[in-house]
Amino acid sequence: MTKKILVPVDGSDQALKAIDFAANLAKQDDATIHLLHVYKLPIVPEGMGEYVISDRIELQALGDQIISVAQDEVRKKGGQDIEATVMEGDPAERIIAYAKDHDVDMIVMGSRGLGSFKGLLLGSVSNKVSHRADRTCVIVR
Repeated sequence: MTKKILVPVDGSDQALKAIDFAANLAKQDDATIHLLHVYKLPIVPEGMGEYVISDRIELQALGDQIISVAQDEVRKKGGQDIEATVMEGDPAERIIAYAKDHDVDMIVMGSRGLGSFKGLLLGSVSNKVSHRADRTCVIVR
C-alpha cells in the first residue's frame, strides 16, 4: 500500500497533472502527499556573489508561491495530509535524496516541466529521476 507520495512541482501544467494523479491515488490509500520544489541558482562568475543572495531570495519566494498553489490544488482534490518543502540544489539529485530521506513509496512527476527544448520528449529531470531513483516512479503526461 502506498503511504507517502512525493510530487516534485515547478509550476508547470505537467506538474498540475501530476498533482491531480497523486491526489486521486492518495485518497484511495489515505496517503500523505509530499510536495517538493527545487530551485537551482545560476552559475555566477567570481566576484558577483552579492547577486546570488538576491537571486536566492527571489527563487525561494517563487518556490513558496509554487508550493502554495500546489497545496491548494491538492486540497481541491480532497487531499489533507500534505508536507511541503522548497529547497535549493540540482533538482534531480534533490528529488532522489528527498525520496530516500523521507522514505516515500512513490514519486509522481510530470513528463516535462518548464525546462528548455532539450527536454521536449521526456524532461531531463524526470528522465534522471526515473532512471536513478530506487523506488516506483510514475511519469504523468
